[in-house]
Amino acid sequence: MIRWTVPAALAAGRWALSRRRRRRERARPGELVPWAVAGAVAGVSASALAERRLAGLLRGRAVLVTGGTRGLGLRLAREFGSYGAAVAVCGRDRGRLDRAVAGLAGRGIRAHGIQCDLSDPEQAEAVVEEAAERLGGLDVVVNNAGILRVGPRETMTTADVEDAMAVMFWGPYHVARAAWGRLRESRGSFVTITSIGGHLAPPHLWPYACAKAAQVALSEGLAAESQGSGVRVTTVVPGLMRTGSPRGAVFSGAPEREYGWFAVCAGLPLLSMSADRAARRIVRATVRGRGYVVLTPAARLGMAVHGLAPGLTQRAMALAGWLLPGVPPEPEQRPGTEAGQGLPGVVRALSALNEGAGRRLNQPSRAGSAPPGDGGREP
Repeated sequence: MIRWTVPAALAAGRWALSRRRRRRERARPGELVPWAVAGAVAGVSASALAERRLAGLLRGRAVLVTGGTRGLGLRLAREFGSYGAAVAVCGRDRGRLDRAVAGLAGRGIRAHGIQCDLSDPEQAEAVVEEAAERLGGLDVVVNNAGILRVGPRETMTTADVEDAMAVMFWGPYHVARAAWGRLRESRGSFVTITSIGGHLAPPHLWPYACAKAAQVALSEGLAAESQGSGVRVTTVVPGLMRTGSPRGAVFSGAPEREYGWFAVCAGLPLLSMSADRAARRIVRATVRGRGYVVLTPAARLGMAVHGLAPGLTQRAMALAGWLLPGVPPEPEQRPGTEAGQGLPGVVRALSALNEGAGRRLNQPSRAGSAPPGDGGREP
């Protein structure tokens, strides 16, 4: 399927029409039709050539995606595989790993699953070796694995912060050390999925923000020392994305209320990006060797404002924290599969896109429901 055909065709047609109007302002509308058609054909042709080039560059390549069993990681594995790459995905849950691999294989993608816990340094290094052995080399490594704990700072423990750092900083650190030599040989790419939370610390995501800030420094530090190595380093900064992530998060304090605000923010079309679009942009940026990719306009704006007026953004985050649920007399902790039960109708409506993404992207099922399958094709 040729993606971006319609936007490219419209842009080319518009350009052709504007050129013609400047040359002959009094031209009749019928005379402009051939130019519009020619522009549309040019746009379609350029889009088709770009897709063929992308497929040619990825066909037969070996890609490792950590945290590739669900959410954005799974969508990235599908995107790389759709262009002919062989893909290895890793995750902690055996059942979810098997479903992800079966779904990839059902799409005609050569896929291998590795069960591992990236918070363990030995397993983080071993996953690189197994992926390279099973795929016959390594051309791209995507550090995507992450965990989410949502709730007031008072409900977070030192162990929560340590867990976040182990998965989102130390895991990528050990993966990078293990993979660098192989990527240097293949002149490959090392991609790290960071977060706007690593630049702007949001309220009620304290462990996540700490780990993501460290992850940003890890990726930027690798890029700073990659010159001449042959390895291309790409730092990706997503904003809010519709990946169904609330289901896989842990909520503390007032779990139902915490789930509600998080699910709504992550599901609003104007604030968030679909996982499909995000995956396409990340794969293209990887192939083109781009060093830095900010995925959403909101994330780009937030980074720009924070760079110019950090005190202003800090006050804005403090205001947002004041508006979020406080600590109840008897704090609780629940996984998203339970905290999301019985949401008010308006919250369900506002988070519907995110919930749909969760079903398609192998996120944990609601308590008492059947495990999700591959989820079928994306709409």
